[in-house]
Amino acid sequence: MSALSDSSSDGEGPTGQREPGLDERRLSPRPPRPMILPSTQLLARTVQRVFDRYDSAGDKPEIDPARLLRELRRRIEANDWRKVPMSFVTRAARVAFDAPLRDTEEAHIARRFLLAEVRASTKQGFLGPMVRIYISSWTAGAEHTEALGTALEAARTRIGGRWLRLIQELPELFVASRVTGELATRMIRMDDPWQELRALGLREPHGPGLMDTVHLAFVSDLGPRLTERPEVERLLDWLRPAGQSARQVGASEAINALLRPWQQRDPPNDIKSLLIDRLTEVYGHPRVNRNPAWNGVDPALQAKLLRWISGADIRFLFRVLTEAERGHMWEEREAFWWTLHQQGRIDEVWVAFNGEGHRIAMQKLPPDSRQAGLRFGKQVGDKDKSLLIMRIGNQIVVEGTFNFMVHGFSVNDPKAPKLYERSYDVAEIRYKPSVRWKQVHNGNWQGRVVMNL
Repeated sequence: MSALSDSSSDGEGPTGQREPGLDERRLSPRPPRPMILPSTQLLARTVQRVFDRYDSAGDKPEIDPARLLRELRRRIEANDWRKVPMSFVTRAARVAFDAPLRDTEEAHIARRFLLAEVRASTKQGFLGPMVRIYISSWTAGAEHTEALGTALEAARTRIGGRWLRLIQELPELFVASRVTGELATRMIRMDDPWQELRALGLREPHGPGLMDTVHLAFVSDLGPRLTERPEVERLLDWLRPAGQSARQVGASEAINALLRPWQQRDPPNDIKSLLIDRLTEVYGHPRVNRNPAWNGVDPALQAKLLRWISGADIRFLFRVLTEAERGHMWEEREAFWWTLHQQGRIDEVWVAFNGEGHRIAMQKLPPDSRQAGLRFGKQVGDKDKSLLIMRIGNQIVVEGTFNFMVHGFSVNDPKAPKLYERSYDVAEIRYKPSVRWKQVHNGNWQGRVVMNL
């Protein structure tokens, strides 16, 4: 018997009830099930990951860029394009438009050829990379930028692929004198400039060239608004978007803009805490593993931030000690040093926790700061001792927990404890022969400390 005959015969099913035959089922079809559309979220996330990994201007540096230009010149002069892949032409184009070789004779010859090709070509494999080169090599007022922008504007209707949306959404893209101002103005209106620029078609909002200049214009335009917390957060989020590396080019200008409104006054506590936490997370402590971004920050503004950090670190120290050493009361010492801080007497502060305090302190930091480990040190010589190391005028002053006396050293003493070390041994500090004065915590110890300062 065939499989078809077997499947179409009348009979009883496994339950003992008569099952309908094939003819009956054909005459009484079941109602169609509604179609369930598959979710597109997974597909969208996959596409996004592909873009993030491959769709960038992060070309590998050329091993011998001058050789590339010489070979392109030879091909141009010989009109010899046999077995020449398009990738060779676009690699050489990037060298011809980028510093430091764009002023060489080979670069000038290459650019004349490439600009003529842009005006005539219909190949997306050539025009697309030339748009990317225009953006990454963009330089204000430069002849090579103006020339490539003009050529690409003439080829606008022939450019498609990944650049089509950006060209449609940003008509000024190839007008070099207008594009930066237009983009900066748009960024001012964006809640999340990083994501919204990517949605616009700029896949590398922190890329070089055009976006370096747009960043500076954006920071300048945003400056007057940086007394408001939402605007401060917007600039901080732009400097390091979630899951991305921090912007380095133009970072100094952004830090200056964030701190400048507070030259003559302190911000509200919530904004002060936000600036301390986020700036040290993104660019590190100004005195510890110093990020190059701090080199361009106004020294007066850095000093202001350091005073804020000092106050935050004093509070942080005693908050951790209260939790780590529950049997000891620190209110008296905290009140004294906090008063000196508020009086502007304390210039810089560094904290070194004992083992338990260090563990608790690490747990209290945001994950990024925890990984960097740059907000405090560790005291390794005595398991019960934590230290508060301060610069007060021309002295280094060390406060310690329990029975550790306050120690004072000259700031010019080469053997004095240094701020911002990763580890300290309390015994070494206690027995340094160059100590200028010591003060035990009894009686009017606060007044005697002030007399020594």
